[in-house]
Amino acid sequence: AAHTGVFWDLNDFPIPCLDPHVVYENIKSTLLNKGYSGPVSIWLYANHESQIQKDYKEDYESAGFRFCFEPADTRDYRMSVDMLICALDHPSSNLMVLAEDFKEEDAVCNIYLLHHRRQNIFLAYQQQVEPSLCTESPRWLYESVLQAVDQQGGQHVDKKNKTTIRIINTPMPTLDVPGSFVRSRVHTTHAIWDAVDSAALQDLEPVISAANIDAFFMLRGLPPPNFTKVFADEDALPEHLITEYLGSSLHVDIIPKGNMRVRIQKIAKFILFNALTHRSKPTTLLVLSEDILEDPLFMTVYEAVKSKGFTLIFQPPKSILASELYLDPRLGSWF
Repeated sequence: AAHTGVFWDLNDFPIPCLDPHVVYENIKSTLLNKGYSGPVSIWLYANHESQIQKDYKEDYESAGFRFCFEPADTRDYRMSVDMLICALDHPSSNLMVLAEDFKEEDAVCNIYLLHHRRQNIFLAYQQQVEPSLCTESPRWLYESVLQAVDQQGGQHVDKKNKTTIRIINTPMPTLDVPGSFVRSRVHTTHAIWDAVDSAALQDLEPVISAANIDAFFMLRGLPPPNFTKVFADEDALPEHLITEYLGSSLHVDIIPKGNMRVRIQKIAKFILFNALTHRSKPTTLLVLSEDILEDPLFMTVYEAVKSKGFTLIFQPPKSILASELYLDPRLGSWF
């Protein structure tokens, strides 16, 4: 039976004051009655740990829930990362999102792509985000918990009048997924450039940087990547230079300036989508970054993809992205 992952925003759907084991068993029995008989994992999201009393948190964790503390402005990103890891661990699963405002552009894109990878998506949200997004509301799951509260005399916050759920049943479009077209049928390679010092991008020649990245792979007997994903701060590059980078197969993804959480989470999601796309092929990813290994969330993603047989190579950008062409006689006439 397929695994079910529940991603629950406590700010939108507060947990009732009830024995956590009762809540967990109620969720499992409700899913079973709906025909979802496989194992269940439940993630709970809150703004910060001080919102959750220590004993309350420990009780829920002992019952099988997982807590994630994330600011409201980056919660969609974190929830998306957890959904992708869940999909990577369980190739065919049910992903249920109990959140009113899971509608950030990247989050909606994730729903599309996960749906195309045999994931059943159940999405509760406040407004229509995309007319072609095909979802079913998991509100019945939350309501079953509230019924258990009423039966056992617990307390809960009733938000029925605040939440609007829309169920859209329209065909899913066919998507072209970046990174799904590779040069080698045997081995897939990708490169990620974490441009923390985005101003340095203006001092490099895009063509030379792309050639140096290709050379890094070729010297290891691997095919060069189709493109390199560059994560840079907004306003770091003028429009004409972004176009020049794109012409050299360096795709620039703009990040809000100084927002390290969004930067790390976008890189993590890119890696996870590549792992999902190429799960059946040997894959090597080059990560050009100064400090990404210091982030706990990224390390969780790293361990997840490594456990599936993917190879990640970490290098500081300056070791490869020199201002001069990286020549080596072993490359012959490549340049």
